[in-house]
Amino acid sequence: MNQAERYAKIASFVQGRLENLAAEYPSEWHDPVYRWEHTLRVAQYGQQIANSEGAAVEIVTAACLLHDVAHFDPLENYKDHGREGARLSRPLLAALDYNDEQVEAICYAIAVHVDDKADFEHPHTLEADILSDADNIDRFGAFRILQWCAPLMDDFGALVRNLRERVTHLEGYLAQSPLATPAGQELFARQLQRQVTFFNALIDEYDLSRMPGG
Repeated sequence: MNQAERYAKIASFVQGRLENLAAEYPSEWHDPVYRWEHTLRVAQYGQQIANSEGAAVEIVTAACLLHDVAHFDPLENYKDHGREGARLSRPLLAALDYNDEQVEAICYAIAVHVDDKADFEHPHTLEADILSDADNIDRFGAFRILQWCAPLMDDFGALVRNLRERVTHLEGYLAQSPLATPAGQELFARQLQRQVTFFNALIDEYDLSRMPGG
C-alpha cells in the first residue's frame, strides 16, 4: 500500500467517524465539516514544519490526520481525546501496514497533542512536537478572526471591548514564543501578528466613530 492510499484510508476513517458522532451526539460544538477542514490544515502545516525540521513526514502527516478522530467522543475529560484517539488509531494503522515502531510513533504524537501526556511509555519525539505546533498554528488562523468577530457584529462597541483584551492576550503569546520548533514558531508568529494587525485596525476604526472636532 502506497502513501497516498494510506492517507486516503485514514481520511475516510476520520471523516466517517466525525460525521457519525456528530449525528449521534448533536451539539453546536460538533461540526464535522469544520473539524475535518481544521484537520486538513493541521496536516498541511505539519508537513511544512516536518520538511523544515527534518522530521519523518509520513509519521507527522498520519498523526495530524488522526489527531482529532476522538474529538466528538463523550469523554469525561476533554483532554482525553488525544489518548482516546491514539487508542482508536492503533488497529487502523496496523491494518495499513505501518510497522510497530511507526504505529507507536504516530499514536504517541496523537496521544500527547492536547496536554503532553500519554497513557503508554514512549520517548518524546520531534514528530509529536510538530503535531502540537501545527494544531496550535491553525487554532490562531484567519478563520478564527471570523469566529471572534461574528457573535458581536451587531454591537461594535462590545466587539471592540473584547478585541482590546484579545490583542493583549495575543501580544503576550508573541512575546513568549511558546511553540516547540523554530519552523512552527515562525508560522505561529505570522498567525498571531495577522490577528493583532486586523483587530487593531478594527479598534482604530471604532475609535474614529465619533464626531470630529471644530
